[in-house]
Amino acid sequence: MEVSQVRYFLALCHTLNFTRAAEICNVSQPALSRAIQRLEAELGGALIYRERNLTQLTDLGRTMRPHLEAMVVAAEAAQAVARSRHTEEHALLRIGLGPAVSSARIASAIGSVTRRNAHLIVQFDEGSTASLAEAMLADRLDCALVPDQTDLPERLHRWPLYGENCMVVLPAEHRLAAKAVIAVDDLVGETLLIGDRCGDFAERLILACGEKLNGQRFGGSWPQMLDLVTAKVGLALLPEGLVAGRALAFRPLAEPDLGRTIVIAMVAGRPQSDAVLNFVKLCRAASFA
Repeated sequence: MEVSQVRYFLALCHTLNFTRAAEICNVSQPALSRAIQRLEAELGGALIYRERNLTQLTDLGRTMRPHLEAMVVAAEAAQAVARSRHTEEHALLRIGLGPAVSSARIASAIGSVTRRNAHLIVQFDEGSTASLAEAMLADRLDCALVPDQTDLPERLHRWPLYGENCMVVLPAEHRLAAKAVIAVDDLVGETLLIGDRCGDFAERLILACGEKLNGQRFGGSWPQMLDLVTAKVGLALLPEGLVAGRALAFRPLAEPDLGRTIVIAMVAGRPQSDAVLNFVKLCRAASFA
């Protein structure tokens, strides 16, 4: 059943005249008649009957009319959604941010795409690499910035954007803040905060150094971890480039190397809006600047 056949039938319902219905639909009368006949064959009975010069709906025609009207309304709604998906005026840019990945790194790219389209809605979603990958595959996210430390599904394209080193975050008045670089032995006796959504720097360091380091786990993200550092609950290991905006010191960790690479990922082969494509292109271009 073709939508055009249904439109011809509904025009005929409105006019009860083949000639006028054909004019409304901008087709010839024989073409309209053939389309109605094919529709009747698919539905298994006559929809229209002619009584001398009068055209009337059959019982089947009257029964089917509201259902076919609903079909056309649904088709038009689907077409409108499809058009809005590719129309910049209604574009939505959905970006995932992995553990301790800051939006500051992509602020310039976001600024560029929003200046091109003032109606663009930018939406962030934070989560683990696995949850963000699942959201992209389910079309709940357009792209995501994640650490390139775990296997991503093969359906996801990924491009390296930047590398970042591990920093020790501590109160500005802490005894270790006077050091330019902090060694592992400097952290003995300190409490290292382990955040579920803060990257795995502390966990990797404790795993590498055995029992000589103490860890305290909590369930927050990196802004909450900074609050705990400010309150002198413990020290944090976080990537460089995070904006603290408070009396905290960031010092590089001498060794081992806990640095990571951040990639931008998106589903391969899926049609995307111009806003999404431009954003990814700008991010990739900035990585080579």
